Amino acid sequence: MFRRRLSFLSSIATALAVLVLTSPIRLVNAKESGANGDRHKPEPRAILPVSDPLMISPLVWSVLAKPVYPVETTDGRIHLVYELNVNNNSRYTVNLDAVEVLDARTGLRTGLNQAISLDGQDIAGKIRPFSLENPSQNAVDYTNQLGPGQGGVIYYDLSYQIARDLPQSIKHRVVVSFQKADGTTQSLTSMDAGTEISREKALSISPPLEGAGWLIANGSGGIVTAHRYTAQPTNGALRSAEHFAIDFIKLDQSGKLHSGDQYNNSSYFCYGLNVLSATNGRVVVVSDGMTEQIPGRLVPPQEVLQYTGNHVVVAIGSGKYALYAHLVPGSVKVKQGDGVKAGQILGQFGSSGNSDAPHLHFQITNSASAFNTVGLPFVFERMRYQGRLKGELNPAIDSLFKGDGAEIDTSDAGLRSQQMPLTLDLIEFKCRVLAGVNSRLGFKLLFG
Repeated sequence: MFRRRLSFLSSIATALAVLVLTSPIRLVNAKESGANGDRHKPEPRAILPVSDPLMISPLVWSVLAKPVYPVETTDGRIHLVYELNVNNNSRYTVNLDAVEVLDARTGLRTGLNQAISLDGQDIAGKIRPFSLENPSQNAVDYTNQLGPGQGGVIYYDLSYQIARDLPQSIKHRVVVSFQKADGTTQSLTSMDAGTEISREKALSISPPLEGAGWLIANGSGGIVTAHRYTAQPTNGALRSAEHFAIDFIKLDQSGKLHSGDQYNNSSYFCYGLNVLSATNGRVVVVSDGMTEQIPGRLVPPQEVLQYTGNHVVVAIGSGKYALYAHLVPGSVKVKQGDGVKAGQILGQFGSSGNSDAPHLHFQITNSASAFNTVGLPFVFERMRYQGRLKGELNPAIDSLFKGDGAEIDTSDAGLRSQQMPLTLDLIEFKCRVLAGVNSRLGFKLLFG
């Protein structure tokens, strides 16, 4: 029965290919559609109207987390950061020839898309297969081809100059080709049903730390860091728990990460510093007592629930939670059920769990779980943008571990408000204790 059904669908696909492939499509990675033009005029290069005819495709895809949330970042643009789960449901090796993001209302291409590997290569529109034996997070991991039954992820960082250019929903138009058993090449174009863009503003929070020299070692945006690269399959679904998460490390005034033995946690400038609650809320999870890792050494095998090390989760309200991970053992200052205020000390910077150097892993999510959850965007009320590390992420971090000083581009330095930092940004948070309030209960930002 199934063989007959597959044969029938194959015949439909052949017929549809003749109907829909009337002109070529090329992959568009970084060109904005004409947002200022007539939004009701059809795109000259459009192949299909946005009204959805029947389209057969060997690829099946979906946005991992819906809706997609916008957030303003330190480049002054509004970003839509999301991932596309793609699966090849055919017996053919399928080439991904083109993928375009469209405004679902107008059918026009929308936004400026960027995706960059850790070694600085353009990977926009390419797939990271799940079947990689030795993933490196470099450009070599990404491909435009999926074998029979293979799946993977395409990473998007779609950005806009102003909020009013954001579409209400987006669609993905995909062009694929594959060689059939008779040696002929089949080409197909198809489009998904659409994904809503949330109108909700990103959560505005206080900083979880204070002082200058805070480097965003892993963050959100176009660089596909370990946070975005990792999509966790939990409880029957693939989840992007960390695609807005930030790893904070601290550089001194000379741009160095540590002083002394690089294999000693106490050599790192952030080690033992206070981790502050970024919001008011109630503590719902506390984990303490896990030993720390040796910096620069391979982390020994762990259970998934040990990855966050010593950590605290605070329920913020409205279904949002804040995670503070990799704390020093014995440093946690709160217990489950405690009410906390923004600025209250939760623990200290450490290197417990899945950590290769002292740092703070911070994220906002829609559940108290670190993994069975969806990451949500956030912005800081005020901060000083000190600059941005020059170079690509992987070599820059390797150089810091070796004891070299970082080179910082300070050309856009200045005060920022209601923005999220991007990977490689250097940030200063300057705070003081509120007058007449216990230091554990709150603080006020000096900036602004």
